[in-house]
Amino acid sequence: GCVAQQEGSRLLRRFPEIDAVVGPQYANRLGEVIESAMEGNQVVAVEPSFISEDVTKPRRDSTVCAWVNIIYGCNERCTYCVVPGTRGVEQSRPPEAILKEISNLGAQGYREVTLLGQNIDAYGRDMVPKRRFADLLRSVDEMDAGGVAR
Repeated sequence: GCVAQQEGSRLLRRFPEIDAVVGPQYANRLGEVIESAMEGNQVVAVEPSFISEDVTKPRRDSTVCAWVNIIYGCNERCTYCVVPGTRGVEQSRPPEAILKEISNLGAQGYREVTLLGQNIDAYGRDMVPKRRFADLLRSVDEMDAGGVAR
């Protein structure tokens, strides 16, 4: 998580019994990290990286409501916040991937989705061409998402 991302190899020096230190940007590559640790390596997976589409199946606690990540990271530098230093720069997901995920959720019977990110109103600022969060909301509203009502 964020502490692992922030502390990195310092955690291994402080607690040498730790096998792996994994930042949030490596969650979808956890299998690779575990394999390396099982081979006897101490792994520090905290280097800033660009988020690739997460091919893992997210854990969902509800069969009605689902969270859909639309942006990772943050470019703001609020004095009280560790997100820019631990989650990296803003990385918006392609709108096509978001709409596909919402459509799939509707087909699975979900009725409600929540668009999620550290700074969702920054959605699309990092894209070429730039996109706007309002445009994404409009696209979500206009799509046929099966049973998704809101």
